Formats: sequence, C-alpha cells, structure tokens
Amino acid sequence: MDRQQDLANLATNLSLLVASFDSVADFCRKLNVNRQQFNKYLAGYHVPSQKVLLKIAKFFLMEPGDLFRSPAEFRSFYEGLEYELPLDLKSAPQFVRFLPLIKSSVAPLQDFLGVYHRYHNSSIYKGRILRSVTCIYEHDSSVRYVTIERFPQLDSTNKVAYSFTYHGFCFLLGDRIFMIDFEGRQKNEMTFSVLTPQHRRPIRFLYGVVTGVASSSFRQPFSTRLALCFVDRGSLRKKHLREATVLLPSDQSLPLEIREYMTGDQSTMVWGGEG
Repeated sequence: MDRQQDLANLATNLSLLVASFDSVADFCRKLNVNRQQFNKYLAGYHVPSQKVLLKIAKFFLMEPGDLFRSPAEFRSFYEGLEYELPLDLKSAPQFVRFLPLIKSSVAPLQDFLGVYHRYHNSSIYKGRILRSVTCIYEHDSSVRYVTIERFPQLDSTNKVAYSFTYHGFCFLLGDRIFMIDFEGRQKNEMTFSVLTPQHRRPIRFLYGVVTGVASSSFRQPFSTRLALCFVDRGSLRKKHLREATVLLPSDQSLPLEIREYMTGDQSTMVWGGEG
C-alpha cells in the first residue's frame, strides 16, 4: 500500500473514532494528543508518530496497524461485526449439523439484540465484580456477540492494564439462551453462558451462569453467576467501552438488582481443577 492510500485510510478511520466523542476537541483532550496536529491527521496531510499511533490504538483496544485498514474493513473491525472463526469450523461436519439450531434462533432472539453491561465475579481480580460490555447482533443468518473486558490498574490511575475480546454465537434452546465464545487476542480461553430470557418488555436484565476455561494450567476453570443489563440498541460504540472495568461490590454505579444478585449467599465463585 502506498503512502497516499495510508493517509487516506487513516484519515477516514480516525474520523470514525472521533464520531463517538462530543467533538474533535473532546477526543484530543481525552487521549491527550495535540489538537492542531490531530487536525492534520484528519485532513490526510500527515501520519502520526509511532508514539501517537500507539496511544490512539491502545485507547481503542487495537494495534497501530489496525488504524490503516481499509475503511470498510476498519468499520467492521471496530464495531465488532467481523472476525475469523477459530479453527476451520465452517467446513466441519459437526458445525454444519449445528447450523439449523443457530438459524432457527435468529427470529426469537430479535428482541435481545443490542449492547449490554455484563457482570460476573472476576476470576482475576478476586473479590471484585467484572463489568464488561457485550454486543449481541445478527450477522449472516445467525445471532453473534462480542464481549470486551478491560482490567484497570489498581493504582487509582484508571489506566487499562490489559483487555480481552471474545467472539461467539448465541442461540435459543427451549427457554434458555446459550452463548459460547472464544477469546480472540491471546486465543487461549473459551466461556460458556446460560441465561434465562426475560419475557417482560422492555428487556432490562438477563440472569444466568458463566463458565470459563483457559488452556493454561495456571488458570483454573471457574463458574459463577452472570447478569446482563441492557444498555442500548445498535452496535458497540466507544462510549460503551468506557464503562468496561472492575468494581468493588459496594460501588454505587452497580444497579441495585445486580449488587443483590452478585453478592448474595449463593453468589460465590466455583473453581475446578488445581492451579
């Protein structure tokens, strides 16, 4: 790819990122980048330094090279609507036999599409509640979802220590919603969730359990209560990602229903194996 194409792609993709902020000034202030210089990037005149590229990419949970993707590819990537399936599932006979269940779930799951806060006891920050962000969406005759976890540094700086992104399928069997996913960055963990649908409208909370299994012997399998709290219709946006963090059970930003569900007598973490 030539330099002009790099500049054009970067300018278009940065404009998409800015669109989820109040203004260019708001974007520059929150990312701590020079506004005058940033306007030149938006106009396609200059490529940021590696330091600035890394700062922008890290803020949006991506790699610097992702900012130079073609605009169509970048939009799908940023909104979590495209990913490569782990292994070659598309041609596997077992997966083909599974497709009718996935396809038959599309219509009954329409009311559940959207963005949610996802709460469960953290398997990494013990004694805290992980609030991640999940987007359930329809794509290619199936209901899929993306979940993004962000773990802050525990030094009151609010900086992100590390993050994980999970992609998966969502389907309805009987009166339960089943969700199974695969962690896409380190490619070493799967989670499996079962939720009880809420039949009242509008939908606010979905309750169930989640089980996580990592390939590393240093991390034990776990299972704990799970709750989804509806946030918004449509696709995942930067404003939603800002809410992904780890909270103390006493944190006042937790809805009362979530706090009671996550801190009751039966809400403890169940561990499996040795580690």
